[in-house]
Amino acid sequence: MPSKYQPQVSAWREDLHKGIYTTKSHLSNNKKLRYANDDYCELSRRFTGMGSLLIRLIVIILFFICVLIIISGLVAVLFAIFYLDTHKALFILSFFLLLISSPIFIQFFLTFLFCPEDCPIRFNRKTGKVYIYDHFLLYCGSWATFTRSPFRAKEITVKEFNWADIQGCMTSVSVPIASGGTVRSYRIECVVCEPNTTKVIDHFLLAADTSLSYYEWMWINSYMAFSDNNLDGELMPEEEFIWPIKVNWPEEIDKKSKASSLEEYHKIDAEYKKIKE
Repeated sequence: MPSKYQPQVSAWREDLHKGIYTTKSHLSNNKKLRYANDDYCELSRRFTGMGSLLIRLIVIILFFICVLIIISGLVAVLFAIFYLDTHKALFILSFFLLLISSPIFIQFFLTFLFCPEDCPIRFNRKTGKVYIYDHFLLYCGSWATFTRSPFRAKEITVKEFNWADIQGCMTSVSVPIASGGTVRSYRIECVVCEPNTTKVIDHFLLAADTSLSYYEWMWINSYMAFSDNNLDGELMPEEEFIWPIKVNWPEEIDKKSKASSLEEYHKIDAEYKKIKE
């Protein structure tokens, strides 16, 4: 049976229940909670290992070496095309293969170099708004990996949605391994629908894991419904080394996401509309 939210997200597995979750034990946030008070909370969407300075530096160095190899290969193949008389067809094919792959490696190198320490998400339960701090790295693997300019790696997008329009879906992908069996990865995707419909107009990644886990989704649902008694409030662990490119919410979004009521939200919105006029 397909998802009721259409168009269906890729690798869909199941639609998730939206509402209060009750369990005997506290609902865990998987140590993704960056901050929480009675108005709003902020959760991390950092991939496993992305917070490690050593791992990030290793990945940056590896991709930098790959970029250097590709550039050197392009120069060598061009030299062979113009100055050697044999195997021209092979050299021309090699040139185009290197040319096609070069933007991908450059994009990954610049992305790991310039992406922020985290791409958090904020939920304001007093205003019913959700704020996404997004970087392209979260969607590597989409067609945009091949069509997007690698020099837009610094680009950050911030989106605002209504919690009432957001639904949850679980997706999963299986990859066979050489020793036999498969490795499966899971993602909680949030789809944004037109108000009071199941027509999807946008979507964003909430969490990714190697095991089937609904914890973040259950925690958020209970928090937004003011059901705090069963919530684990443990904050994500502090790290000794933090990547120098920090999360920098735009001033307007930062104030809106911290509003204590819809009246305060509309007041902030009106103030910034006057400034923009």
